[in-house]
Amino acid sequence: MITIIATALLSMAAMKGDAMDTARKSFNNCMIEVHNTAISEKASPSDFINTSDAACPTQRAAYKEILVKSERSYGSSQADAEKFASEEIQMIVDSIVTSFNENLDNGAKLTPEK
Repeated sequence: MITIIATALLSMAAMKGDAMDTARKSFNNCMIEVHNTAISEKASPSDFINTSDAACPTQRAAYKEILVKSERSYGSSQADAEKFASEEIQMIVDSIVTSFNENLDNGAKLTPEK
């Protein structure tokens, strides 16, 4: 049963995937640029956390909007859709923060998605 639901959701997501993937990629690439700039400037981890929480507001809002619309189209409530979108966005932010902490000492930079 769960497999059927998961398959259906993945199929539906694939149909809507282009706009969503474009928005995700735009937000992720913006966050990568924030990471790379902070690495070059040797920002402190605490400063980077503060920066990353507010970074890329336009791309963040666009990605959140499309995530919420997608979740609503599956029947989620507005509150649940917004919670899901916030969690998805936070996963990207957390990933970039983790990369920053790993790369700070060696100066490694991330490569944007194409």
